[in-house]
Amino acid sequence: MKKQLLTHLLTLSAIFLYAQPDTEVYLMDLRRSSDGLVIEKPINISSNVGYDNQPSFWSDSESVLYSRNVEGQTEIARYYIGSGNTLIITNTFGGSEYSPTLMPDGRISSIRLDTTGLQLLYAYTYRGLDEVLVPKLKIGYHAWINSTDIVAFVLGDPATMQIINTKSGDARIVGENIGRSLHKIPGSPSFSYVDKSQDQWVIKSYNPENDSSKDLVNVLEGSEDYCWTPKEEILMASGSKLYVWKNQTSWTEFADLSTHGISSITRISLSPDGKKLAVVSN
Repeated sequence: MKKQLLTHLLTLSAIFLYAQPDTEVYLMDLRRSSDGLVIEKPINISSNVGYDNQPSFWSDSESVLYSRNVEGQTEIARYYIGSGNTLIITNTFGGSEYSPTLMPDGRISSIRLDTTGLQLLYAYTYRGLDEVLVPKLKIGYHAWINSTDIVAFVLGDPATMQIINTKSGDARIVGENIGRSLHKIPGSPSFSYVDKSQDQWVIKSYNPENDSSKDLVNVLEGSEDYCWTPKEEILMASGSKLYVWKNQTSWTEFADLSTHGISSITRISLSPDGKKLAVVSN
């Protein structure tokens, strides 16, 4: 599982621009039974040629944001679960949006990569109006940890994990050699990330209040994307299979999506109410 950080840095923008895989976003019900977690009714919500990826949920759990291929570039799309309708929010000339995420103030934060190579974190309204959030740092991935602060994967030599105040612009480096999956931990001031500094990658938590970190669990072989449930469990995929982890336990398989024609799962996201799961399959 060892990967070279330099290679990741050199290829990140190139992957966005030139080698986007043909991916689809799937949505399904997640419920709890006496036997554990159960997956039901998976559907393809993108059904689109090209790169459709990076799903995240609206706060009311009624819609899904994702990056959608539109005539060769990616735009922010919003899928409404009740109606099945899709709204394309952006129409950016000379640029593509990635990792759309609901902001605490109700706007959408997204990384925009322009054809000039400029890569910045923007805020968008539901009408697509934009504003630069972090003007001086080249951010690859991000997550909101409170109303003003984000934790971000910042490109550079080396790439760093930084906590950034989007109001003041203040930023501090709190780690290096991390993965792309960054998440606020439910019911906690801490966030989680994947530490790639050793051959065995590890999901860790970091508490910005006291600058402390601790190991949670090793990632599954060949995987780096995960999400949290409201019950403070971690969900992760390996191939076509879904697994769950709870504090001080081992990974437990709870579903195999190959029976639904879904394999090679990468991104994974859970609705705030814990009832809808979105995954990406290559």
